Amino acid sequence: MITRGYFIGQIIDELTAVSQQVKSRSGLQLFDLNRYLEDFFKDILNIVYGYKLINLNEERSNNPGLDLGDEVAKVAFQVTSTKSSSKVNETLKKAAKQVGKFPKMFVLILQDKQGSYTLDAALSKPFGFIAEEHILDIGDVLKKVLSLQIEQLQRLHDLVSKEVARVKIELEVPDKHGKFQTNIDSFIEQVPRERFEGIDTYYGHLVSEAAKEKATYDVSQEDVEKDFKKLIKKLRGLPRISRQFYAFLLDRGAWDETNKFINADYLQRVCSFPDMDGELRLLTAADLCWWQEPDEQGQSASWRIATVTPSKSYEFTWELMDFLKQKKIGLEKVIVSLDFSDFK
Repeated sequence: MITRGYFIGQIIDELTAVSQQVKSRSGLQLFDLNRYLEDFFKDILNIVYGYKLINLNEERSNNPGLDLGDEVAKVAFQVTSTKSSSKVNETLKKAAKQVGKFPKMFVLILQDKQGSYTLDAALSKPFGFIAEEHILDIGDVLKKVLSLQIEQLQRLHDLVSKEVARVKIELEVPDKHGKFQTNIDSFIEQVPRERFEGIDTYYGHLVSEAAKEKATYDVSQEDVEKDFKKLIKKLRGLPRISRQFYAFLLDRGAWDETNKFINADYLQRVCSFPDMDGELRLLTAADLCWWQEPDEQGQSASWRIATVTPSKSYEFTWELMDFLKQKKIGLEKVIVSLDFSDFK
């Protein structure tokens, strides 16, 4: 059973980490906060203090002095990474015209606040602004968290768990080359690189196999190489997981003369991959498989599995699979990794 202690511990750890990131940015003179962070802390404050704050910058871009406001409770917040007295005085000055709408104002500093503040009495008076009461930092918010009811704690924990990764990304500092630690490239599968140099060995095998049957292999080496490059191009255009699924179809499929197929009902029972339909759509779009209705009522439909369509050799699929079998080359090594090093 998840306890209060678990929720509180997770919330403290994550919000403290955010505060430390803000502190690090401030040390580099990076004080800007974007809209995403304002909304994140708006939601936190609403849960912790019971407000119904909205982002005032929705109604007016760069609303002077104030970022968040609850018109019913008549309270507003400035959310900032700057902890100086001058910043607080500047905020009070800018917000002065809104004192009628928001007579109570807080400044939330997203790093450790100063030990003391020197405030302009004339600017503070309209809001009854007292540094010790109205300047908050993450630590002050966390103290309030300790006394929340379990339902509020769970809501806050769910919010922080869901959003904090994005918040940390938004606070990252680029390196000297302008690169961020979290880069979209790290989440994108790279297009595989292949190098097919085994055509001489492969073609020699085809000619040799034909000779065993006292026949002549009548497709040129150039045409066989073109067919192979067509297949490689199709495979490179697929995600790795789709290439794995295709290799599985080739491996489990049955032979219909020199072409492969797999019973659709059998496929549904042996493969529980959650997005199998999506994989089949991708393979169909790449002309690597297609759906075939049964010839007679009561029979199962099937997925026909192709390699190169059309190919110069009618038996391209059979020839490839037979070569891999005889040479004891792993199907996934060729189809998934596009590694043809064993062809030489």
